[in-house]
Amino acid sequence: MTAGDASSRHERRFPPAIVGLTLAAAMLAIVLLATGGRSGWRLRAAGSGSGAGAAPGRAATARANPPPLPLARAVGQLIIATYAGTTPPHSILAAVRAGRTGAIILMGDNTAGGVAGTRAAVNALQAAARAGNNPPLLIMTDQEGGEVKRLPGPPDYAAAQMSNPRLAYSQGVATGRLLRRAGVNLDLAPVVDVSRIDGFMTREQRTFGSRAAGVARAACSFARGLERVGIGYNLQLYPGLGDALHSTDFEPVHITEPAAEVRADDAAYRACGDQPRASVMVDSASYAHITGYAPAVLAPVIYHRWLPSDGFHGLTMSDSFESGAIKHVFEPALRAIDAGDDMVTYPGAESASAAAYRTLLADARLRTLPANRLAAAAGAVLAYKRALGLT
Repeated sequence: MTAGDASSRHERRFPPAIVGLTLAAAMLAIVLLATGGRSGWRLRAAGSGSGAGAAPGRAATARANPPPLPLARAVGQLIIATYAGTTPPHSILAAVRAGRTGAIILMGDNTAGGVAGTRAAVNALQAAARAGNNPPLLIMTDQEGGEVKRLPGPPDYAAAQMSNPRLAYSQGVATGRLLRRAGVNLDLAPVVDVSRIDGFMTREQRTFGSRAAGVARAACSFARGLERVGIGYNLQLYPGLGDALHSTDFEPVHITEPAAEVRADDAAYRACGDQPRASVMVDSASYAHITGYAPAVLAPVIYHRWLPSDGFHGLTMSDSFESGAIKHVFEPALRAIDAGDDMVTYPGAESASAAAYRTLLADARLRTLPANRLAAAAGAVLAYKRALGLT
């Protein structure tokens, strides 16, 4: 996540949900299965094959006689929600129990109770998921180090101070152990942007360096430290926000570097993006020579050409959809998922994720969100949960 999300929560309005259902759309079901004697989750759209039309390697396939996951709960797997305060309110627990969210992002006010308080909150959230017979939640937070850190403790250094791979690895292990104690299973780190200018990433010491190879060595070492203790990691911000002067939290950002220069800085994605516990956050900047004026998170070329060519076929998620770079876009969640994204992020207001859920559900019922795209996205979420051992 970009740093502005650390200090504030932004309320925004979404367009009203599309109304009117068709019988055929209402009967659409998504199905789960356990594979190979090991508990796990996969899905497909009934009658749609195995994710046809999705990017290669991104859609899980279904087999005989799996138990059903209703359409409304499949849509919920795509939503990353938040809430205010240290204790999950009834409204968010009800949403979790009903399957209207597949993940919770913990911000600074959620973790103010420290490790013990955060663990108590996570236990309540996971209990609500179990009570509703839903898959366990992804519980994620930004524990980068430096200015962007939600819990006291490791990492004890900013990314810019962890250019030594051995130090980065040891800090990744220590960070992973801290997060496990708090009940967090996914760290929204490391930032793998390469920054050669005095942009906002450099000023906040959030990058591991100014050379792609060095960033890949250090950032992937940190990621492997997290992975060693069973914590998922998130490579960000794709395809590369390192040379942006300003954060997308507050305004649209347009990157003008040639596509070849952007590609040259993607070494970390190729170095450690092919692991089961790797995920990628796609940013909201636009790239003149890649996406034109469209934000990357909404551009099919990112999911169907760029990420696969970097060897990544795993879980993707958006940067904040309550940011200044995206707030002018109509139905960004629909556009992102339809383009190839798997999860949409609302770190500011519980009401924003609830509104996005209602809109996406209406789109799924009307087939504005295609059944095979929903199946591929939710399948990627469940496959990632299985990779983290969430059963």
